Amino acid sequence: MPETAIKFGSYEAAKRALANFEGHGDPRQINSYSKFTAGGVAGMIAQFFVYPLDTLKFRLQCETVKGGLTGSALVRQTAIKMYADGGVRACYRGVTMGLVGMFPYSAIDMGMFELLKKSYQSYYARRAGCHEDDVTPGNIATGIIGATSGAIGATVVYPLNVVRTRLQTQGTVMHQATYTGIWDVTQKTIQKEGYRGLYKGLTPNLLKVAPALSITWVVYENSKSVLGLH
Repeated sequence: MPETAIKFGSYEAAKRALANFEGHGDPRQINSYSKFTAGGVAGMIAQFFVYPLDTLKFRLQCETVKGGLTGSALVRQTAIKMYADGGVRACYRGVTMGLVGMFPYSAIDMGMFELLKKSYQSYYARRAGCHEDDVTPGNIATGIIGATSGAIGATVVYPLNVVRTRLQTQGTVMHQATYTGIWDVTQKTIQKEGYRGLYKGLTPNLLKVAPALSITWVVYENSKSVLGLH
């Protein structure tokens, strides 16, 4: 919840700032490069704020074993173990790779959504003989556009996410290997599993990302309409 709220809030703020920088002050009229930049910056800001929770989530997934602790007890034990393993730095392991990967992912997702939405409005306006600003994509069209942009973004940056996740979960029950840094985990992954190892789990990730972002964009666009935001 906080990640999505921070991302969309930062995205709209970045668009307004870039619109002022371009000199016209209209966030809807910024160029494609500005939309790309706004999306990437918003994703990085959101990722940084929730990164410790992200790390805790992945470590929880790797600490859950049959007959072991469950529920809040497992959460407490995992958090204590993570902090004891390196303090605050342990909460931000792989954050550099996470931010590097988040910029293109969020930029492609949000920038591609804006581009596809604009293209849809232009196409529909030509067919209906009206101005494209008067065209509002329906929920189905918005959902398809959101799923497409999200899937493209997730595929492009997936290897970076694999590297980040392995850095976050190193030394846990289910992933006992440890690494010295970004290049070490990348080299070991390629040596043991080939380049395909950097795409391990891509299919289930897309099965999650596509519908999740489809729903997110539909809710976001409808919420803006209800609240009178543009």
